[in-house]
Amino acid sequence: MQRINLFPDPNMANTIFQCIPRQCTVDFPTVSGFRWLRATTSGSGDIYAQYQLMGANLPRAGVYHIHAVCYARGSGAFFRVYAGVGNGFTLLYETGIADDQTRWIDADITIPANTTQLLIRVIPPSTVGKFILIRDILLESKSTYDTAIGGGLPGFFTGDTMPLQ
Repeated sequence: MQRINLFPDPNMANTIFQCIPRQCTVDFPTVSGFRWLRATTSGSGDIYAQYQLMGANLPRAGVYHIHAVCYARGSGAFFRVYAGVGNGFTLLYETGIADDQTRWIDADITIPANTTQLLIRVIPPSTVGKFILIRDILLESKSTYDTAIGGGLPGFFTGDTMPLQ
């Protein structure tokens, strides 16, 4: 079976398929050869940056593998995946990203049959000026996912490689 990334913008181009920010600013720095989405807290309340997969971009019901790389500057950052079901949202996956840590996300999620949209959301720390970075988003059918190819190599950041502290 052929491997297909069902996430429409794996290179974080933010052109046709755009990230939607709330109470944060979004930019796309290149660090160590990788393009990242950076969400920097600019307000308070419900703070996030997210991608919405709907219509032709919405994967069918089933089991999928989600992969991404996140880095947080500040505490209280999260990566979440939600399914829009009926009049609400169901949390399919959540993980925290600690201050000054890189987190490689590799998890299986099940998209319910009655899903109308899928949200891939990052939540930056609540302190104004703190941020979360995300890159290499992969959403693939579990049946075609291969950890040897899709897992990548672990990495880390030091303070001198992070953009605009």
